[in-house]
Amino acid sequence: MRRSEEIVYEVPTKRLTEKTLYFFSFSRSGYAFLGRCGVEDFEEGYPRKYKYFEPLEKLIDEIQDLRFRVKSPVLDSLISEINEVFVPMVDEIKDYEKRLNFKCRFMGHQARLADAFRDPKLYYFTIMSLPDDGKRIKSLRVTKKWIYQLWVLKLVCEALGTSRFSYHRDSGEAYWWIEQGSEFSTCVGETPYGSVSFWVEFQSSRVTHVPAYVQSMLASKHVSTGKQVPARPDIVVVRGYYERTSDFVKSGKDIDVLVECKENPFDLWKNDIDSQILPYLRAFKPRIFVLASLQSVPDHVRNFLNREGIIVVDELKPHSSSIRLLHEILSSQLS
Repeated sequence: MRRSEEIVYEVPTKRLTEKTLYFFSFSRSGYAFLGRCGVEDFEEGYPRKYKYFEPLEKLIDEIQDLRFRVKSPVLDSLISEINEVFVPMVDEIKDYEKRLNFKCRFMGHQARLADAFRDPKLYYFTIMSLPDDGKRIKSLRVTKKWIYQLWVLKLVCEALGTSRFSYHRDSGEAYWWIEQGSEFSTCVGETPYGSVSFWVEFQSSRVTHVPAYVQSMLASKHVSTGKQVPARPDIVVVRGYYERTSDFVKSGKDIDVLVECKENPFDLWKNDIDSQILPYLRAFKPRIFVLASLQSVPDHVRNFLNREGIIVVDELKPHSSSIRLLHEILSSQLS
């Protein structure tokens, strides 16, 4: 039964006798804890004492072979996709961290994404301990989006020949600052083109939104726009050193490269062409606009976007030939 935001499971006590029960708990910042108890430790439906209560990361090996029962085929498919496609992307990013001696720092509400990078086992249990399949599916989709964007950022950095990332002046170390709509650039790399600044989920200020004419376009297509839609291109690349987003905005310089990333099948994002992709092209006017898609894009859509000045690189995934195509496009266009 469901009580407000609480889901209550009624289970006969005799079915739980002499069994180990695990209890997941999360801090306000999203940090996960694991408690272990028996049915005898419950009072009025809640555990009142534990055999131990520790950070989940510390105890993950004890429960790593356990699995949640999954009823939703959508959820089951997402879990498989994360393991088969996106965990290898995370591994590549972590290898890139080691090679270029920097760290990924997850800021703001990025606890689950940080779990995915620390340990896929940890990520599985923090996601699956959410109380219903709808929330699990939503969280998995957000993680997919961020992992794909960060993996494509790695490809862009490699394509531009980044040799190292600049230290942030406040910390004295090199890192990617990963935060949606941050006032900081994600990183600044040293390349053969000089310093180059990179953003993931670029937002020129916390109050910058899609221009009014884009709102009109959305409204004309009968899309509800009860509030303004944040304009956050997935990846933005600019020549020059810009630690803060505001510094770039004040410079008045143009965006050199804008990359929109699509990790889902075409049918799930085809409406974004009119509501997002073309408006971004007209609003931001980048020198190079690339649409990076994990899966294939229909030829007629590719041809249409090419005529609009948008370069489509599809089937962009680990070990694909599309990686070399992306490298060739960026290196030739920026030289």
